[in-house]
Amino acid sequence: MKTSILILTSALSIFIFSSCNEKQSESVKNAGEPSKALQAIVLKEAPADALSIAEARKDPTPGKSVVLRGKVMGNLSPIVSGRAMVLIGDPDKLTSCDLKNCSDCQTPWDVCCDDLDDRKNYTVTVQVLDTDGKLLKEGLRGVQGLKELSEIVVEGEISEGSNTDNFLVNATGIYVQP
Repeated sequence: MKTSILILTSALSIFIFSSCNEKQSESVKNAGEPSKALQAIVLKEAPADALSIAEARKDPTPGKSVVLRGKVMGNLSPIVSGRAMVLIGDPDKLTSCDLKNCSDCQTPWDVCCDDLDDRKNYTVTVQVLDTDGKLLKEGLRGVQGLKELSEIVVEGEISEGSNTDNFLVNATGIYVQP
């Protein structure tokens, strides 16, 4: 399991370094209602005392409980289609392209104009696991209105294999700001 999580995380991390000139991929919506597993992680209220991503990344101890806040952004496709995985960035450290006057950006949610080290250091991969500890094979798009540029608060546990270069959180709760 540790290997599969690291492979998935590594693949997603590659997208972080996507350039502005890559072709924009099309968004795919979930079909129908979210599963009971995804409905179970929906939070009706934002948890208190959420850390910024910059603050949360200071102690990437696997197994540690964490509450963090971020914005769905960081590459061309921050919401993984068909998998319960999303990339979020720290809006205090990264600027999504919708807030910049940059005609080179492919999408409003990529952060292609930000420094590569900042993109690596101020993003987190959030995933939802099933009861067997495997990544849910269902996308998060649309769950509680989640989409690119959504601001969210995540409750969860730092995943096995996380470190300062590769920060992965297993979500147990997600609140999407209205």
